[in-house]
Amino acid sequence: MLVQRIALLAERLGIPLPPVMDQARLGLAGTIRVTRSVPLLFTPRADEQMAELDPGMTRPVLIESMNATQVWTWLEVRSSEGRWRWPEMGDDPEVLVRCSEGDLPPRDFSVILSTAGWSLRCVPARDGGGLRVLGLIAPRRAPCARLMVANFANGADLSFDTQGMCTLVAHQTRVRVRVDPREVEREANEDRDFINGVRRYLEALRNHALSSTPRKTYELVERSPVRLRTADGDAWPRGFTRPGTLLQVPTLAGRHETLPILDVSDDGDVLTLDGEDERNELTEQGEVNVRPGDDSLRRMREALDTIAMGTDEAHGRLLEALTRPESLQPLAPIADRDSDAKTARQHEARALAVNTPDIAIIHGPPGTGKTTVICAIVEELVKRGQRVLLVAPTHVAVDNVLERVGDRPGVTAIRLGSQDNVEEQAQRFLLQNRSKDLTRHLAKELRWATSDIAADDPVVSVQREWAGRIASDLEVGTLLLLNANLVCATPIGIAMAREFREVEVVFDVMILDEASKATITDFLVPAARARKWILVGDHRQLAPYVDLGELEAVVSERVKRAGINAPDPGWVRELSMQLRQHFDDRMHPDPKRIKYAWRDLVDKLVAHFDIEDAAFEDLVSLDADAYKWREAYRATSRSDAKGDVGNGAVLRLGAELLELQALALPSVFEHLTRLPESRAVRLNFQHRMAPALAAFSSELVYGGDYPSAPETAKLGLDIPSLEAPAIWIDTAYAPAARRYEHPRDRDWSGGDYINPLEVEVAVELVESCAAWAVQSWRGDPRERGRGPDAPFEIGVTSFYLKQAFQLRDAIFRKLATGNDPWRRRWKSPAANGAPIDIHVSIVDRFQGREKDLIILCTTRSNPDGRRGHVDNLNRLNVAVTRARHKRIVIGDSTTLAGQEKGRRRHPGDLLVRLYETSEHKKKWGRALGGRA
Repeated sequence: MLVQRIALLAERLGIPLPPVMDQARLGLAGTIRVTRSVPLLFTPRADEQMAELDPGMTRPVLIESMNATQVWTWLEVRSSEGRWRWPEMGDDPEVLVRCSEGDLPPRDFSVILSTAGWSLRCVPARDGGGLRVLGLIAPRRAPCARLMVANFANGADLSFDTQGMCTLVAHQTRVRVRVDPREVEREANEDRDFINGVRRYLEALRNHALSSTPRKTYELVERSPVRLRTADGDAWPRGFTRPGTLLQVPTLAGRHETLPILDVSDDGDVLTLDGEDERNELTEQGEVNVRPGDDSLRRMREALDTIAMGTDEAHGRLLEALTRPESLQPLAPIADRDSDAKTARQHEARALAVNTPDIAIIHGPPGTGKTTVICAIVEELVKRGQRVLLVAPTHVAVDNVLERVGDRPGVTAIRLGSQDNVEEQAQRFLLQNRSKDLTRHLAKELRWATSDIAADDPVVSVQREWAGRIASDLEVGTLLLLNANLVCATPIGIAMAREFREVEVVFDVMILDEASKATITDFLVPAARARKWILVGDHRQLAPYVDLGELEAVVSERVKRAGINAPDPGWVRELSMQLRQHFDDRMHPDPKRIKYAWRDLVDKLVAHFDIEDAAFEDLVSLDADAYKWREAYRATSRSDAKGDVGNGAVLRLGAELLELQALALPSVFEHLTRLPESRAVRLNFQHRMAPALAAFSSELVYGGDYPSAPETAKLGLDIPSLEAPAIWIDTAYAPAARRYEHPRDRDWSGGDYINPLEVEVAVELVESCAAWAVQSWRGDPRERGRGPDAPFEIGVTSFYLKQAFQLRDAIFRKLATGNDPWRRRWKSPAANGAPIDIHVSIVDRFQGREKDLIILCTTRSNPDGRRGHVDNLNRLNVAVTRARHKRIVIGDSTTLAGQEKGRRRHPGDLLVRLYETSEHKKKWGRALGGRA
């Protein structure tokens, strides 16, 4: 790893990087290893000096002595006065630069071979074949010397690559004089700290997984294969969804059937198990027990260890990107090849992804065509003969790309995963389906080719036998997978694939879509199998899901590391929740919100300690900077415990928590936004929604760099009484007894909220909009849209799960029956004959999806102006960018956009601006005292 660290530093300084030059190669820490004997050709002057040094010294004796001791080497250059000198720190003469690039100027440099007893000054022999020894000089050791591991021989060897060896020596001489060893050590320490931090995190998760035995009530969805849904509709805890975990499902006979996890749905509420219930023995409802497994965590650890060892040059570059993304070399500007402003960034993103030497990121705000860009990148890479690994945290994201690129010329695509979680249009790419098609075709061809040949032919007999059993041969699937040039999966799919058990680089490029929903640890397993990495995402949308129970377990471990034994579990839980709340508020446009979130976290942190007010303010002033907290802790430790012992513990714990937050909570995409600007492209023209719907996010999220493509001007729905594209139906004019949320506790904080009045309004909206679609929906009018046969899609969403349940139950009573717990169809088709699809869920599960019309229930309504999840930048950005034609917000403007405890809100307040940029409806519908 140290060799790679030196090499990367040299590359950053613009020094060429030849790790191997024919017979010469780099060894540990820059050692120069030569696999052939180095030929030495002695001049008469060298022989004379040898005899003067020691009368008994001969060439064989000298060479034998050199082969028995350490030999150091470096290059010296001739000055304008004709003197030889070695380069000093920061000195990089032109001769040395030319030598390191393979251009060896004659007589302008010499190679020094130095032992403890003498040094040899050499130059490349004129006709090649070795080094010509000009003479012996006093033993010396230059600061730029490198140890040479080689044998030496007397006489010429014309097959020896003298130029390659000298080029490598020159390269290492330049590295030595240009790279400060302290910088190498500092970066190596940063590598170590990063690796150890991730190791500790994975180990804490593993200990938590193996020590906990969680239970969860379920409903049986299918028996072949067995699929279970959580009874409460919430996502399964992470402990139930990791590959290798075994679930114990109760049977009618009172026993348990143990089945391993195969896959999990995008919403996280449905598990697919690796097994079938052919005899209908499993109970349809019950409580499932988990036998924890650590397979996925072990795979992450294996990937981390492989990256740490740096067995492949790509792994060194990956570690460099993860530890110091801002220090990577900037890339040359990419010329704009397209004069069309709305597609220029897409062309730039494609060129960056194809030409980057290692890593690049593509920012893809909602509707900016990131799927189109990914497809273009895949197509170009495949044309270049490269293998691509496409990974995304959700099945929807994987299948969106696969459906569009999988059948393009030259693309051989394979999809890994459970058929039940793969979109119907993408199921033909599943490995098992492709294998069946291929084996069926091969067997048919074999039978046809041997049909007219005598049955007793021994060769034909073998071929016919093979044709009979080929359809069940698993080797065909394995060979197909390993030879496909596009493999698509979720991180769980990669972790489950038997063919990728060994951590080795088998893909040229990895593309991670929806990278803003993947943690650094999610990224490790697929990333360790590629040489280049392209990440596509938007960290202004929802961050990765982090299981609160797991976060508590890791926080508890960090608390103990800080010297606090047997911590109060309630305090640990509150501290974990506040750590996540502080992270959620990191991008809020109101600086006061960020400041209060930080003070609240410090307040929770010191709750275990006896801290005075002045000391508390000192802690707050350190800001959310782990380095400052760590340095303050070290300063306290150096004071020989003269200060308050509690302060030392709180400082160390604060540093530990901030380091944990930076590792566990952000996405790998957000982590890599520190890359140089030349390694990132942000798509900007949005093609999804009516311009009025994009205005909010353009102003408050993307700094105005989010224009709408011209074709979006055609979007809109002329629904009577709901004509405007952005509408706010205001419940503020209803009596408090009707509009306020439940539960109505003392301070209107905490709890899973519902709002019955908003449910009534949402039901009326669905009825009105569906009735309009039955009469008037003619499909999507855009040139790049879904066409005249497109179904009419209504999305109804809420920021709270219990409210989503209320909405679902009330709306579904009006709809046709169906099996999907969150999606149903209207009783009648739309005017174009297509179905009217109605999807109800929470905002978090709508990321990556889009609908023609979105109804957004805010739920919160109270006298204190408490807004909860609604006032989260990332979550709100997702909620308001799902609609193509129309967005209807249902909410109490006095709570969400009015004053907060008698004070005016910040001028750029999120919800104030959302309210101001919408058309207001005060009494829309029967529930609010108006007309539907």
